[in-house]
Amino acid sequence: MDLCDSQLPLVENELITFQLFFSGCSSGYDSATELSGSDKESDTSISEKDPSSAEPEVMKYRSTQELCNTLQYILSLPDLCDVMFLVGEKRVPIYGMKAVLATRSRVFHNLILEAQRQSPVSKKSKKKSKQTPSLSNHIVIEINKYQPEHFREFVTFVHCGKVNINSTNVTGLYCAATEFDLSDLKIACRDFTTKSIKKGNATSILKSAKHYLPLHRAANKFVEKIHRYQKSLNG
Repeated sequence: MDLCDSQLPLVENELITFQLFFSGCSSGYDSATELSGSDKESDTSISEKDPSSAEPEVMKYRSTQELCNTLQYILSLPDLCDVMFLVGEKRVPIYGMKAVLATRSRVFHNLILEAQRQSPVSKKSKKKSKQTPSLSNHIVIEINKYQPEHFREFVTFVHCGKVNINSTNVTGLYCAATEFDLSDLKIACRDFTTKSIKKGNATSILKSAKHYLPLHRAANKFVEKIHRYQKSLNG
């Protein structure tokens, strides 16, 4: 799944302009199951051809929703995953598939390779694996700067291309999108934040952002832009 193909319904498909808050253009995400190009009319449409044509009739069919649901289900089954993130102070396990993670993000790719290099097979490690069998079949990566639930939502987005953004998780998702270089999710977080500020709901975003301010440079810039945009609306 290409980075730019990870499409999701965003604020009821409303397109948002944020000329003052962030530079760039609105994401304008559509449904992930919508067909592209000439296939938009129907998932199961048969192209009409001249009966005298020698070419056979072709039906183009695309269904991504079931694939997304399957990937999301796999993430809930540790035995089918090969990467385990230990997130936060409590080292909460969050699972993923290295093939998806590494192809979606160069940063994940490098983290996975580094974790593999630092996991030599030895008697000591084998003994440890027997004591903690859940670690034996996974590449283990520690992630310390995120709330576990926010990072879980981010990992789900990486695999499935969809996420529910709200005032509680938007800063965490924005920081993760910045760190792991997923530009489409960054745009979605900006769109959501712009709409929230216009509705007067910036306070809840700023409150939830406090956890990330001492940990992420991206969070500091994010909050600064919120304050500047608020001033521009009030001035």
